[in-house]
Amino acid sequence: MSARVKLPDPLDKLLRSELEKAIYEAALDQDDDLIAQRYIVEKKPQIDIAAELGWERSTVSRHIPYILDEVERAASRITKLKGVGG
Repeated sequence: MSARVKLPDPLDKLLRSELEKAIYEAALDQDDDLIAQRYIVEKKPQIDIAAELGWERSTVSRHIPYILDEVERAASRITKLKGVGG
């Protein structure tokens, strides 16, 4: 049984392409970018991401709040710009 990934409300409503763009725009470092892709887009459990990186699950867990905050901020900027120009 794997853990379900529950994203914060603003991110949960975005399309996959919008999530990928927000992750790109967040300009995360390489490891955090990988975590964001796996956790936010692919909805992989933290334990699987940790195994891929060779980290403890708790280390991945400590990175996630920062990643979600940065991606949420980037998504907010993108949607504001889309509203202004669209």
